Amino acid sequence: MKRILLLLTALLFAACGSNTDTTVSKEDMTFPFGNKLPSPTFTGEAYLQPMIQRDTVFNFPATNNITFAPGAHSTWHRHGGMVVLVTGGVGLYQEEGKPAQILRKGDVLQIPAGVRHWHGAAPGGRFAHLAANTNPDKPGVEWFDLLPEEEYNKLPKE
Repeated sequence: MKRILLLLTALLFAACGSNTDTTVSKEDMTFPFGNKLPSPTFTGEAYLQPMIQRDTVFNFPATNNITFAPGAHSTWHRHGGMVVLVTGGVGLYQEEGKPAQILRKGDVLQIPAGVRHWHGAAPGGRFAHLAANTNPDKPGVEWFDLLPEEEYNKLPKE
């Protein structure tokens, strides 16, 4: 796990460095947007760009770039765990029963396996992150209910 974190952190800083700029245009995003994700599991527009296939020889996890349009966010969900490397914009992340966290370019987040959470762009700006699956033996995502918009709109913006 430490080796994965080190490799992903190096990739993040090589690609985009650390920056606190919160006004990110589509052209300023580090990686391509990819394909639009299905709307039942996201509020607003979100995109997935596969970056690295799972490598069983070097034990490197499948890694994808996920981009959220301004105000877009996921529904509550859980999965086998992942490491998130923020590559642009300002985002929000919240685990069930805990306050929301603000995420900025350069932040690294480890999402534990099985923890209910949601994440997405802060209102008014784009947000992108690399997501590395840390438990390839537990693929897939279990999706739950939407985060109510009135709850989302009360969260910090920056």
